[in-house]
Amino acid sequence: MVKKVAVITGGSSGIGLATAACFHAHGYKVYSLSRSAGALTEINHIPCDVSSEEQIQAAIDKVLKEEGQIDVCVANAGFGISGSLEGTKEQDALRQIDINFHGALRLSQAALPALRESKGRLIAVSSVAGTIPIPYQALYSASKAALQSAFLALDNEIRGAGVRALTVLPGDTA
Repeated sequence: MVKKVAVITGGSSGIGLATAACFHAHGYKVYSLSRSAGALTEINHIPCDVSSEEQIQAAIDKVLKEEGQIDVCVANAGFGISGSLEGTKEQDALRQIDINFHGALRLSQAALPALRESKGRLIAVSSVAGTIPIPYQALYSASKAALQSAFLALDNEIRGAGVRALTVLPGDTA
């Protein structure tokens, strides 16, 4: 039996690490695409910064070369900055949107051909803050709202090919 393959960005800590562990526990071969390796030795780590289209494509190509398929791809990499909107520096705002939103789009574009082949799932980790904006985290909330909107549209674009684009909306976690 062929083992299913899951790819997770930001899988070295937090929600990403817990997601990687869950997929592994359910029998998946798991690849974490992140800037640093996580604590779980059973998770395959590929160094990758989601701000780089080239690094994402190289990581997806490596997984496909090694496994021949991708069944689930989770766009989890992201971060939050706190502070007033008026006090946020432009470079911080741009980085927030780039990682949380554009990073997921880059991953989607790289992984969708393989997901069409497997009729797989593309999952974005958004946030309840994308639906209920948080004061002093306006850009985080905006990036997660944009992610939800884009994935709702993407799901309608790709559903006919047997692929689904989904979002999950966790709240605060330990």
